[in-house]
Amino acid sequence: MNLFLEPSFASELRAEVLIVGAGIAGLNAAITLKTLGIEPVLIYWERESSVYSQGGIACATKRGDSPQLHLLDTLRAGRGLCDERAVRVLVEEGIREIAKLESYGLKFDEKSTKEGGHSFERILRVGDFTGREVVKTLKKKVEELKIGIFKLKAQEIIHDGRILGILAIDENKSVILIVAKAVILASGGYSAIFSGSSNPEGARGDIIGASLRAGLELKNMEFVQFHPTLLESSKFLLTEALRGEGAILIDEDGERFVDELLPRDVVARSIYKKIKAGKRVFLDLKRVKDLPERFPTIFNHLLSLGLKIKEPVPVVPGAHFSIGGISVDLWGRTQIEGLYAIGECACNGVHGANRLASNALLEGLVFGSRAGYAIYHDIKGAEFKGVKVFSRRRRGLCNPEFTKKELSKLVFELCGLERDESGLKEALNKLNTWLEASELWERTPENRELLDECLVAKAMVESALWRKESRGVHFRSDFSFEREEFRKDSHYRLYLA
Repeated sequence: MNLFLEPSFASELRAEVLIVGAGIAGLNAAITLKTLGIEPVLIYWERESSVYSQGGIACATKRGDSPQLHLLDTLRAGRGLCDERAVRVLVEEGIREIAKLESYGLKFDEKSTKEGGHSFERILRVGDFTGREVVKTLKKKVEELKIGIFKLKAQEIIHDGRILGILAIDENKSVILIVAKAVILASGGYSAIFSGSSNPEGARGDIIGASLRAGLELKNMEFVQFHPTLLESSKFLLTEALRGEGAILIDEDGERFVDELLPRDVVARSIYKKIKAGKRVFLDLKRVKDLPERFPTIFNHLLSLGLKIKEPVPVVPGAHFSIGGISVDLWGRTQIEGLYAIGECACNGVHGANRLASNALLEGLVFGSRAGYAIYHDIKGAEFKGVKVFSRRRRGLCNPEFTKKELSKLVFELCGLERDESGLKEALNKLNTWLEASELWERTPENRELLDECLVAKAMVESALWRKESRGVHFRSDFSFEREEFRKDSHYRLYLA
């Protein structure tokens, strides 16, 4: 194991199943486990990305729609890289998960909406704060079931070929070893590693980097979806549902330049091209009916900024959803026995090269539940194993010569909406230079995070260099077309001496 933090001692806790992350995927996994008679423990550090989801949940629950139509729409958006088995699981089992949510007391809006890439009005919404309400509903159920939830930050994955536990820190930076029979990583994605992102600052993928150091394989790291419409100079997202309800995109000359319901990557790049040409882009909301009632979060936020709803609001694209992640099977299993990954930190093949709008929350629900069922069977007969931490303590000599902000600027400029070989190689050389010095860094939680974020960025850049084509959200200006030889997943591992 290549551990960055090596404390001479650590206090120890035990959890039958430890879940790292308290977003939709982690919460649903915990509920499933508890109902099966297994005691899970949840740990979290910051507010999860699930809370910020405005758009809704795509699911074929209405008459006239079908899971097969939902599957076809998802495959079409994924540009040949979806695992059809995973998509079928998503669209079929999702119907059951929505019913469970409603049985817990969640009430969706009466009218479903349509978003880009969908052939049917199948987006289930709760105003424009769906993610927040789903998390609230699941947390209430977690409290009813008396599931433990603690504020701790995971730092290291401890294993000997089978999971042993997680090394975490508390708010005082005291080190805690949590020994577990099984661990679920549900810690979110890595899109906040870009300087322009809709995600909270914590969604920078450091646990994905830690999983690399633990020997896990990552898949399709080059695919990061940019949302077309973030409010200019902010992380605030203007949901795609607005465009589904009639909002249009115009440039500063008032010209409408793109079909707003095309897949997100097409719309985002169209906006990016306008901005690169020196023009600002605006979202015109005048055609959206009942905006204050149907989109209260957006309406009130815009008013608080002094923006007039009758006038177009300025927008920019921003990194929104990381499609790549830890390689897992259809039950969330990783290559380490007893270690699972679900939600945005995992890559199970559902999204292919481009996530269909509003499939993310459904994925968290479905695969969170499936991981719970898998663990029920997998840990039968498993026992807690003793863990020794640690035999040596390395002292660092310096701190990193770069900051998180500089890392974010690098990946946005050279591995963002448009990429080419020259820029990617420049980024890789810089990352390698930074990483070469990491052996000398002070062993602190902050430096550990920066190291793991840097490893995630390197995985993304090297995967983008390998994929000499444009497919889905991955656009290479020097290979601006799909190539049949690259109709396959990328795989990335960290080979340690």
